[in-house]
Amino acid sequence: MKKSLVLNSELTQKIIQGDQGAFELLFKMYHKPLCNFARIYVKQFHIADEIVQETFISVWKARAQLDQNKSLNAYLYRIVHNHCINFIHTARVDKRLSDEYRNELAYTTRMLETDLSDSYYDRLANDELEHILNNAIDQLPTQCREIFILSRYHELTYQQIAEKLTLSVNTIKTQLSRALQKLREVLENI
Repeated sequence: MKKSLVLNSELTQKIIQGDQGAFELLFKMYHKPLCNFARIYVKQFHIADEIVQETFISVWKARAQLDQNKSLNAYLYRIVHNHCINFIHTARVDKRLSDEYRNELAYTTRMLETDLSDSYYDRLANDELEHILNNAIDQLPTQCREIFILSRYHELTYQQIAEKLTLSVNTIKTQLSRALQKLREVLENI
């Protein structure tokens, strides 16, 4: 069994047992990514945040029904998705949104509802993480970014990169170390 599935199962089990610390950990892990996901639907951060808060309240209230053998990640994204859809339908009925905004929401909803499997929600989380990493890589200084890409994506050795960029192997090691440190900092802040 994959390590992430074991951790997911253990975390789920603790939440089922009413462990507030485990639930707080779940909240810290997923609050920001779920808010970003909800914003795809509702476009406004404060509404997305309210939807995510409602999601966590729902999970806590229904914790006894959680299945520790299923993906907690997919479960959370599915609940947020459902809450967003409910919000959109309510907003349409209330006519609080402009026609253009409603049309955009309807289009987004149709596009996102085409595949609602658990793997879809897992892919969304992975896509978001990949997007965050790509942005972090783009923010690296030019030489540092180039060295990182040659090492990680083109799988060149330190020596090959040094020859290609006419730099010393020690410079390559230093720059790669800096790149990895900056990327670690970004991931720690997720």
